[in-house]
Amino acid sequence: MLNPKKMALLEAMLFTTTEPMSLDKLEKRLRIRKETIEKMLIELKERYARDETGIELSDIGGYRLVVKPEFMENVSDLTPHADMSRGLLRVLAIIAYHQPISQSDIVKVIGNRTYDYTKELEQKGLIKWEKKSRTKMLSVTPHFEEYFGAKAEEIKKLLAEMKEEEEIKKQGEE
Repeated sequence: MLNPKKMALLEAMLFTTTEPMSLDKLEKRLRIRKETIEKMLIELKERYARDETGIELSDIGGYRLVVKPEFMENVSDLTPHADMSRGLLRVLAIIAYHQPISQSDIVKVIGNRTYDYTKELEQKGLIKWEKKSRTKMLSVTPHFEEYFGAKAEEIKKLLAEMKEEEEIKKQGEE
């Protein structure tokens, strides 16, 4: 049987950490074997997979508790990345959705501010680029997934659903 106090401590650690925690780090902090921690993580994953919870256990780059993607839009202004400007988030969303995408294609949509945005996103470690001809091909990094607590594919799917809902809403207004 799993120790309820250790389970509560694990949950508290995963809730408060800003960076994903490795099994090794959890083992040192909890002072219990990895096998036991793995069982505890499975139990937490099952507990938070239910519909009535707003968070889930993320295992991207380690473990931590994160907001479920379907609730992100409603709570995003409360998170640490709320300090990113709307323009910066817009460019990041375009890159995440269309990756790999050329910087010149983003410039056509956003304008010359794109260069400043991509530089800042690269400094934050959220995007990477490869030189292709006279432009840069941009894509998100693994740190992007850690930072937002979701895989890029999950975020892309969520963005597609939001876009579809917006189009349906516009059609209903016509």
